[in-house]
Amino acid sequence: MTPGAEAEPGGGAADASSSDAHAFFAWVHGLVAAEDPRLRHLGPVDAAYGAGAEAAARQVRHSVWHMTIFPSWSTVRAAQPFARLSRRPGIDVRYLTTPLSVHLLPLLASHHHPYLRVGPVVDSMMILDGARVFVGQPHSATPVSSVFESTDAALVAKAVRVFDAGWRTAEPVIPEGEEPPFTRRMVQVAFLLTTGASDREIARSLAVSERTVSSEVAELVRRLGARSRTHAIGLVNGATY
Repeated sequence: MTPGAEAEPGGGAADASSSDAHAFFAWVHGLVAAEDPRLRHLGPVDAAYGAGAEAAARQVRHSVWHMTIFPSWSTVRAAQPFARLSRRPGIDVRYLTTPLSVHLLPLLASHHHPYLRVGPVVDSMMILDGARVFVGQPHSATPVSSVFESTDAALVAKAVRVFDAGWRTAEPVIPEGEEPPFTRRMVQVAFLLTTGASDREIARSLAVSERTVSSEVAELVRRLGARSRTHAIGLVNGATY
């Protein structure tokens, strides 16, 4: 039997520590390596996660819990359907990531993710309705972008406990009562801007005037502290120059 696949982590308490998270992901990655039938291979993240996000989001009835150790701007863009669920009454949307992620992707601190918290994160996963969990291969694996899904009740329950423990010890990015530095419209503009869309194309997509788009882009450049439009696009994408 593949190492890591034979021993399941314990720790059913709600206050599971970081060591429990390490144990959980080591166990799950062991199952992946062993090709355990409890995990179904969905393929590369762009195909399995991006293309299927709209359909998966439409099926959500209660909750979306998303944990990322370091998201890219492209995965944030692909996850838009899940982020929009926060505006639907009765849906518990949670997003947990690292402080470094918010430093490198400043637009995470926005009305697009008003529920975002930061804290120690061991690896990435998404839990839908407390019944489906999506995980990736370990970062040392090749390819690193493969996504796996499980609906196994015991496995999902462990994932829920790990996420809940991390969420309760994490800190909100936007303190209660404060406005985020970036508006939802700025994020919408940024999503399109980073695909290479022109002001006219962005205006058409958002059903606003080109003047409005130009104003939003100028304000985005200012709030990012960017030198130019091109520099702002780089900063949105995670560049540090």
